[in-house]
Amino acid sequence: MIAVTDNASSIGRIAFYRDRLHPDPFPNSTPGVERPERVAMAGLKVWVHRLTLAVHLLLFLCVGPAAIAQSQLGKDIPFRWYEDTSAGLDIHDFMALPADALTEQRNVLSIGYTQSPVWLRFSLPADLFNGQDRWLQLGPNFLDHITLYYRPSASSGDWSIHRAGDMWPRAPGDMDYRFPVFALAAPLGTPGYDVVIQIQSSSSILLDGTLWVPEAFLSEAARDTAFWSFYFGLAALSTALAVFVAFLFRRPLAWALCAFSLTYWLVACIQGYIDWFFDSPFHWQHYLTSILTLLGYTSLLWVTTEALNLRERRPGLHRLIMIAIGLSLLLPLSIPFDFYGQAIKIQGVLCISTALILAAGAWIVWRDEDRDAMTLVLGLMPALYVAAGIVALMSLIGLIPYNKHIYGLWQYVIMVNMLTILGWVAYRIQQEARETQEKRQLAHELKLEREASFHQRQFIGMVSHEFRNPLAVITSALENLQLLSVSDKQQRRRYQSIRRATHRLVQLTDNCLADSRLYADGLQLHMELINLLDVVRSAAEIVDGSQDHQWRLTVQGQSVDKLTRQEILVQADGAMLRIAVSNVLDNAIKYSDKGRVDVDLTFRNERIVVSILDRGPGIPIEDATLIFERHRRRQLSSMAGHDPGGSGLGLYVARQIAHAHGGELELARSGPEGSCFELSIYISATGASS
Repeated sequence: MIAVTDNASSIGRIAFYRDRLHPDPFPNSTPGVERPERVAMAGLKVWVHRLTLAVHLLLFLCVGPAAIAQSQLGKDIPFRWYEDTSAGLDIHDFMALPADALTEQRNVLSIGYTQSPVWLRFSLPADLFNGQDRWLQLGPNFLDHITLYYRPSASSGDWSIHRAGDMWPRAPGDMDYRFPVFALAAPLGTPGYDVVIQIQSSSSILLDGTLWVPEAFLSEAARDTAFWSFYFGLAALSTALAVFVAFLFRRPLAWALCAFSLTYWLVACIQGYIDWFFDSPFHWQHYLTSILTLLGYTSLLWVTTEALNLRERRPGLHRLIMIAIGLSLLLPLSIPFDFYGQAIKIQGVLCISTALILAAGAWIVWRDEDRDAMTLVLGLMPALYVAAGIVALMSLIGLIPYNKHIYGLWQYVIMVNMLTILGWVAYRIQQEARETQEKRQLAHELKLEREASFHQRQFIGMVSHEFRNPLAVITSALENLQLLSVSDKQQRRRYQSIRRATHRLVQLTDNCLADSRLYADGLQLHMELINLLDVVRSAAEIVDGSQDHQWRLTVQGQSVDKLTRQEILVQADGAMLRIAVSNVLDNAIKYSDKGRVDVDLTFRNERIVVSILDRGPGIPIEDATLIFERHRRRQLSSMAGHDPGGSGLGLYVARQIAHAHGGELELARSGPEGSCFELSIYISATGASS
């Protein structure tokens, strides 16, 4: 007769041991009534247990487990097993089997893919307990059904039964942990325990069992959990980066990385985190393990294909890999039809063949095209994943002894592949961003060069016109002077015309030379102490040459007589400053039909400001910046076809000269009554004398 117990009975049994170890301090209290002292004591005990557990975790993380901390099923605890191909045995039938019908095993049980139930039996002698409780951990998590039977040795009594597995709807084991862990009390007065385990799975049959000293288990669980916390922290970070890159750049490689990051969920399933964190009756861990096992390598194929850019480099190879990916996507359909084992075999063929093909293709691309080492690394990533998978598969089917660290190599390869590709993607994005920036810079420079060429052609036309006018005036005046009938008054008028035209030619030449100096090496100034009033008077000769304009000079708003000797001393390049003032005055008389030009010198914030006010029609706001650009002129449509001319250099050169002196030339104000330009420079020394 079998007494079936579930997790509730296990909890009751653990409570029995707890009560035996920690007697009730209030034995005479009424049942069902919680006294305040009992509640306080219970709360205190909970916190004491928590603190004790935390201290134990910290202590054992530092000093490690005891020398005799665990016993491995198979290595330390031999067992005998039997595959029930008929799937009709129960515990009594199995125990009735003769000894020669069972296979003795002294290592971890791993027999590959079979859907038949597998039975094991072994003994746990009392000397393994050493008078203390032990915890039995069973795995892996992808086993569908695990049934644990145990009873005292040499007893014909009832079996204690516990169930686990990723198809078991309740919490597995006696502990709240991601692997099934069962508490076994120390055998008192008996030789030990007889233990029987039945396992069944649609995946590979593997049983990794360990009998733990509780303290050693806590230490190992803490270390293991710390490691996997770090692992999944990196996984979450790399997945977030992949999703960010995918949504930001919308490239196939980034989306392939997102698909490959789902393989982390396979690792979480193998490690039991899905059922541990997400308690659900839909057996997500069971189905995700099967689906992601079949699709994990497929996503890596996609990633490698996009990383190597086979779509453009090797279209034929790209089509072949896409066919293999399409076939792999059909493999999960085998799960509901119980053909998972056959699907694994098909996947194995696809994995090995495509890994070799991609490695060869990467080598060909490396040899014929870029000679980049990353091409070889990317091409070998599927082969590395397949190699780790083959080692794990050989462990599962028993070709090599099972070792959890060797079996888990593929889980580490996933992280290595993901971080490698993310690093390469980041490098490629940075490189492409640099190339894009360089292209934009080249395009911008080409645009500027084209604009400069266009404006230069305009400038040549304008300068030719500007030089032709004074030369025509000089030629005409000289021809008239050769006439015998020219009076003295007419001769003086002709000489004045020649003088004005010559001044105009000098101004044009000065502007062209200054522009060349600015455009080539920057403006080099010859600084000396000069009288700014003399510079302004010299520059104003261009106004004197106009019959329709006059000019007036003021200092701080006070009129200055041309005959009065007054000095405003500044440290500057007199020749350059004369060109700047002359250009602004020339601009004033060009854009005003007639009238007076006011020139005022004002001291303002350690600067001296030369203000030039004309009587022109004003400058629109949209042209306020344009007029200071090189080879650019403002066009006046309101002047009924009158073009004042100009080279497009005057204000540009004047502003650059002001900048070279640490000053500025700007349009202070403009309106229908005229425009006012202000040229400011720093004052190095000042003085005044009459």
